Amino acid sequence: MKNCILLFLFITTTAWAQSNLKGEIKDHHNEAAVGANVLLIALPDSQQVAGVATNAQGKFEFTSLKRGNYFLKISYLGSKKYQSPTIRLSATSLVLPTIFLLPEKAQQLAEVVVKTTRPLVVQEEDKTVINVEAMNGAATLSAQEVLERTPSLVVDQNGNVQLNGRSNVLVLIDGRPTYMSGTDLVAYLKSLPAQMLDKLELMDSPPAKYDATGSAIVNIVLKKNRLYGLTGNISTSQSVGHTWRSYNNLNLNYRQGKLNLFGGVGLPRDANRTVTTSTRTITENTTNQEYTSNNTATSESFGGTIRLGFDYDKSKNTVIGGQLFLQKNQRNDGAVFSNLINNEPYYGTNRGQFDWNNLNANLNFTHKPQKQGSEWSGDVNYQQYGSNGVRNFQSSHANNTQIFNNVFFTPATILTFKTDYRRPVSKTTTFEMGAKIGFVKNANEADVENKKDQNFVLDPTKSNHFFYNENINAAYLNLRHTLNKRTSLQMGLRAENTNIEGNLLPNIATTGEQFSQHFTNLFPTFFFRRALDSVGKHSLSFNYGRRINRPSYQQFNPFLNYVDDYTFTSGNPALKPFYLHNLQLRYQNNNGISVGLAMDFADGLNGDLNIREGDVFVRKPFNLGKGYRFGIVSNYNKKINKYWTTNVSFQGFRFNIQGTVNGDEAITRYVSFRINVGQQFSFGKGWSADLYANIAARDQVFTMTMGSFYSIYVGVGKKILKDKGSIRLMIDDPTFANYRTETMTNYQNTTQYRQSQSDTRRIGLNFSYRFGNEKYTRRRQTEDAAEEERRRVQ
Repeated sequence: MKNCILLFLFITTTAWAQSNLKGEIKDHHNEAAVGANVLLIALPDSQQVAGVATNAQGKFEFTSLKRGNYFLKISYLGSKKYQSPTIRLSATSLVLPTIFLLPEKAQQLAEVVVKTTRPLVVQEEDKTVINVEAMNGAATLSAQEVLERTPSLVVDQNGNVQLNGRSNVLVLIDGRPTYMSGTDLVAYLKSLPAQMLDKLELMDSPPAKYDATGSAIVNIVLKKNRLYGLTGNISTSQSVGHTWRSYNNLNLNYRQGKLNLFGGVGLPRDANRTVTTSTRTITENTTNQEYTSNNTATSESFGGTIRLGFDYDKSKNTVIGGQLFLQKNQRNDGAVFSNLINNEPYYGTNRGQFDWNNLNANLNFTHKPQKQGSEWSGDVNYQQYGSNGVRNFQSSHANNTQIFNNVFFTPATILTFKTDYRRPVSKTTTFEMGAKIGFVKNANEADVENKKDQNFVLDPTKSNHFFYNENINAAYLNLRHTLNKRTSLQMGLRAENTNIEGNLLPNIATTGEQFSQHFTNLFPTFFFRRALDSVGKHSLSFNYGRRINRPSYQQFNPFLNYVDDYTFTSGNPALKPFYLHNLQLRYQNNNGISVGLAMDFADGLNGDLNIREGDVFVRKPFNLGKGYRFGIVSNYNKKINKYWTTNVSFQGFRFNIQGTVNGDEAITRYVSFRINVGQQFSFGKGWSADLYANIAARDQVFTMTMGSFYSIYVGVGKKILKDKGSIRLMIDDPTFANYRTETMTNYQNTTQYRQSQSDTRRIGLNFSYRFGNEKYTRRRQTEDAAEEERRRVQ
């Protein structure tokens, strides 16, 4: 058997002078060769005519070619270099049959073991693709840890994600929203092994097919197993700091014939310890009131997750599938606080016990008609989640002791329907359209019971029954067009109709409150990309998108929630979404350099402010005003040599925010930046190491300043058990510098400083092992004589 797969095409016709050439490249594992370098060489002088990199589907295209003889040169990391036989190109556009690459080391074609590496970063027209397998030690990481180590991403202690400095990022899994809060999403992502992840798609300005919610999108794409038989992996991660955390997972996949079954079980134990200190000075005339608080909060949760699913190849062009996800957690937490107010001591504790349950069911289908590039897909998703529990508060001052319970129940139901359709209308133009309908029902039932004698008695002045309903109807159109071999563009328009109803039920102490909002918005998107040379080494792109940031459900709840005797939180039923215009001009080359200018305009910015009401402060969200930011977004990713890969990203912005704070006009102007550095080292005999560092400068919103911080991660790993197992030792935040500070200066005669330090300094050990069939068997040559022609037109 020869060491390469020969491609021989002989096509001659008499026609026009220019044509197009398309193809698809796969590696020896039958996976798309993402980012493969394809050069088109003209004969007889062997002059290079053009060069491109394959997209996320492993496809490439050369346009506006002259009639004549050519051949291809293809290079891809982990595969042998490939050179095609002569391709005779006439006026007819030609679609090549799939090109399979051989591994670097000669192996029998009947059975090939996968040992290929994709590039870490691939830049596409409307997104940046991060290939998870290209990360050192990915086999021993969780999905959460992958996000924390991804260039241009910053994840804070509460699970909030920033992309290129933009907050309120929407996190999707396989293109679907999770509808989880930050802390719940963190718990889920920590239970999801990185071995199940195929790639991350980072979208500063997402195309029209995606929800307009959020300033940007991170889409986590899970692997689609194509190996026959039973495969699986098992992993465990243990770490200690002030607390012990443990994440244990088993995942299985079985493919036979047309049916693919998959599932997984996770047993997480999460824990945290947060120490918060704050000082507050209130000045009235010449009198100062001093307030000092120390709060130590601990939490631990135990639970389990079950994931089941199937994919069924109903026909060659149609796949139907379904998934069921179950999650159950039991959480115990507590806090001890001491307050000193004008030298008068106040003490208190709170203890909570909660149960969290989540059920998510999905049915989906994908149909690919005979016309090449066409696809129709749809899914229905049902999610039911909620928590219930009780929190006990005790506070003491002098001889006065107050004890009460907060009993709550927060169920939610989400139902969505979605369909998308894509169809090429010409060789250079593709049309897309789709629609989505979503319904949300959310409730918050919180009853406060004061202890009197030996009994707890309901306190209606502090009790709260809030109900929230939301309906969003959306539709979109999108057009992709290739102008010539160097230039392409994409434009889209999404319409979203939003209907919101909120109801705070009345009781004997309150009259209740109802509100509703109904609005319809249009969200245009535009993408332009231009290769600056004939071989595609340098390119320039521009994108624009309009986005919406909707408040969370609880941000509408107007009821006061107790934190301590002098601190409360509350929602705001008058809160409106704010709108964002994103613009970015970016240059990039195939040496791993990407530099862009970015500008964002925001109208209706919302944020939390501490409002003083006598001696009490209420933290409440408001629409603060409008503003813009302008700056630089850059990334450098380079494989220096076979041992060392580096990635450095930098975002620097100047902010200008204008608005009204408590009736006063306010303006904030400041400069801030983020730096992410990742260094990966690969040594012989399966050894690897990596170093990550994040630096964030201060942020400011009117009178509130959030301090700078940095964090460091170090890991060393080793492949074991014939490369099927991996073990990794990691040290996170060794300098204990990953803490947050807030300073409020001279607002309502008040100056405040707050510092919060969580359990970030940790040492851990991770282990993973994969098992089962890992070999791909080439398809037997049983096609009829017309099979090759059919492939050309698919």
